[in-house]
Amino acid sequence: MGNHTQRACFGTTTAMALVLAAVAVPVHAQDTTTPLGRIVFGWGTDQVALDTPLAVTVIDQEEIEQEQATTVGEFFDSVPGVQGIGSERVGGQTLNIRGWGSVPSDGGHVVVQQDGATQTYQQYRMGTIFTDPNLFCNIEVLRGPASATLYGSAAIGGVVRFETCDADDYLTEGQTSQFRFSAAGETNGEGGNVGLRYASRLDEDLDVFANLNYRAADDFVDGDGTEIGGSAFTALSGVVSGTYRFSSTRQLRVIYERWYSDIDDTAYEQTGTSNFGPMTNAFGNVDRETTDQTLSFIYESAESFGDLNVTLAYASTDVAQTNATDPYSLGGQLFEDSDYGYGTLSLDARVTEDFLLGSVAGDLTYGATLSRQERTGRLRNGDLIGFHPEGTQTIAAAFVQADFDFGNGLVLTPGVRFEWHMSQGGPDDPAFATDLGEDVEMALISPKVAFTYEISEEWGLFGSLSRTQRGPTLDELYTYTSSQGAPRTQATGLDPETADSVELGFTYTTAGLFNPNDAFDARVTAFYTHVEDLIVTDTTVAYRNVDEAELYGLEIEAAYVGDTWFADFAASVMKGRNLTDDTVWPDLPQDNLHLTLGRSDPTTGITYGWTLNAFADIDYGVGNSFAGYATHDLFASWEPQSGSLQGLEFRVGVDNVLDRTYRNALDGENGRGLTGRFTVARVWDF
Repeated sequence: MGNHTQRACFGTTTAMALVLAAVAVPVHAQDTTTPLGRIVFGWGTDQVALDTPLAVTVIDQEEIEQEQATTVGEFFDSVPGVQGIGSERVGGQTLNIRGWGSVPSDGGHVVVQQDGATQTYQQYRMGTIFTDPNLFCNIEVLRGPASATLYGSAAIGGVVRFETCDADDYLTEGQTSQFRFSAAGETNGEGGNVGLRYASRLDEDLDVFANLNYRAADDFVDGDGTEIGGSAFTALSGVVSGTYRFSSTRQLRVIYERWYSDIDDTAYEQTGTSNFGPMTNAFGNVDRETTDQTLSFIYESAESFGDLNVTLAYASTDVAQTNATDPYSLGGQLFEDSDYGYGTLSLDARVTEDFLLGSVAGDLTYGATLSRQERTGRLRNGDLIGFHPEGTQTIAAAFVQADFDFGNGLVLTPGVRFEWHMSQGGPDDPAFATDLGEDVEMALISPKVAFTYEISEEWGLFGSLSRTQRGPTLDELYTYTSSQGAPRTQATGLDPETADSVELGFTYTTAGLFNPNDAFDARVTAFYTHVEDLIVTDTTVAYRNVDEAELYGLEIEAAYVGDTWFADFAASVMKGRNLTDDTVWPDLPQDNLHLTLGRSDPTTGITYGWTLNAFADIDYGVGNSFAGYATHDLFASWEPQSGSLQGLEFRVGVDNVLDRTYRNALDGENGRGLTGRFTVARVWDF
C-alpha cells in the first residue's frame, strides 16, 4: 500500500465523472425528494432549499449516518464552496466557506450555531469546532453574506447551523419510546465508538431524549503509511433534551450538549505539524483537556400576530494545557501550563408573520439579538497571555427581512441588520506599557436585497445584492505580543471590514424524467465579493486594516432520486486576490468536484454506492503550490425489513480506496490513507 503524492489531472477526472453521471443518472428510493428539495428552517420562513434566494444546502440524518464520520468536517465534502480545513485531527478543524476561514483558527467570518447557540473559539494551533458527528440529525449551510441579516455581521462567508437530534426525529405517531445501541469501528487509527440513544414520549405533552457516545482512536496514517502524530484521542459526548408542549401552538425545548476529551502527550499543534529545517514537530507535545458545552432554551409559539421564536443559549469551550515539552527550546508563554476559554451568552427573539399589501402577499421576519462573549486566557501562575488576550464583547442587534410575493413568479426579499458592538479589553499587563483595556464601540449596518423569479414550472432565477460590515473580534482588537522576540504593538483604530457582494444563479427542477416517481434538481450559483479594510496580521502590528480583496466563483449542484438509483453532484471553481499586494488569496480553496452514485432497494433495505472527491492543482505563488488529487470511497448499508434481523442496522464504508497520499491546500497535514469503517446497531421500539 501507499501511493506517493501524484498530480491528479482535474480536467480528466471531471470529464470522467460527468460521463459517469450522465450514464448512471438514474438515483434514493421511497422518498423521491432530492437534497435540493429538503426544507430549510434557517431562512426566516421554512422553505424548500431550491426556492431560497441564496445557495443553501441541507445535510439530513440519512447522510449523516451514511458518512460514519469521525469529525464534523467530513460532512461538507458534498457541499460546493465549503470545506472542513486544518487537519483531520479531532482538535484541529475549522470551516472555510468560499475562501473565508483560515488556519490556525478563524472566529470572524463564518457563523457557526448549534441549537441556536453561537460557537466561537480561537487559539493558536487549534481548531474551532469540538463535537461529535453522532449528535446531529440536521445541518444547514447558508453560503454567502446575504445570510448576515438573520445571523450577524460575521457571516461574510456564510452560516452553518447544527441541530442535535430529539425524540421527534425517531418516534412515529402512536409510538411511545425507542432505544438504540450502536458499536462502530475503523481500521486506520484503530478505534471506534459506542453509542446509546433513548427517545420517549412520556405523555402527549412531554418528550425526552438522550444520546451518549464514547469514541476512541489511535494515530491514523496517510497513504504512505506515515503516522500523523497527535491524531489519537478519546472523547465522551452526549445530548440530553426535553420538549414540553403547553398547547397545540406553544412549546419549550431544553437542550444540553457536552463534549469532553482528556489526552496526555498529544501534539501541541492540532492544525498541522511545523517542521523548521531539521526540527520536526517543532512545538512538541502537551497534555490537553478540552470541554465544549451548550445549553439552549428554545420557545416557539404560533400566535395570532405570527410565529414567535425565542432562544436563550450559552456556549462555552475551555482548554487546559499542562506539561508541554518544548523540544527545541522555543520558549515563551506558549509552553507554560495555561487555561484558555470562550463563553457566549445570547438571547434571540424573532417573529415571522404573514402580510398583505394590496395584491402583494408576503412574510415578514423581524427581531433582535443580544449577546455577550467572554474570552479568557491565563497562565497557571496567574499571568496574562499576550497572544491570547482576555476581554468581553457585547453585541446588540435588530433586524428585519420581508418576502414580497407579487404573484407573477417574482419574490423580492429586502432586509437589513443593525449591530452595535462594545468591546472591552482585559486587565493591563504590567510587563507592557500599552493600555490593553481600551474600550471600542462600533456601529454596523448590513443591508441586502434578494429575489427569486419562477420563469416556468421547471426554471427559476435567483440572486442578491448585499453589503456586510464585520466588526473586529476580541483577538483582533487586543492581541499585543508575539510568542517570540519583542512585543508587537496593540491594534488601535481598527475599522470594520466591508464586503459588497453580488450573487446570481438559476435553478432547474423536474419530475418523471425516467419514471413517474423520480426527481431531478439542479442549481448554478455565480458570486462576487469585494472587501475593503481587510483585517490582517503582520510582524509589527498585531492586526491592521489593509486596502481590499476580491473573491469570485461558480458553484454547481445537481441531484437525482429515482425508484432505486440516486446521484449527487457538486462542483466549485473559485478565484481570489488580495488587491493590496496583488497576491493570491491565502485561504482560497482548490477547485473541486464531488460525485456520488448509488442504489437503494426499499424492499430489502440495502443501499450501496461510490463517491469521488477530486481537487485541482493550486499555486499561491512564491513556491507555495499544491498538487491536485482524487479520492474514491465506497459505502453500503443494510436495514432488514422483516424476519429475525429486523431492527438491526449494518453499515460499512471504505474511504480512500486507492490509498492515495494527498494534502489539501488548506490543511496543515496529509489526509487519511485507506480506511475501513463499520457500524452495527440494534433498535428496539416500544
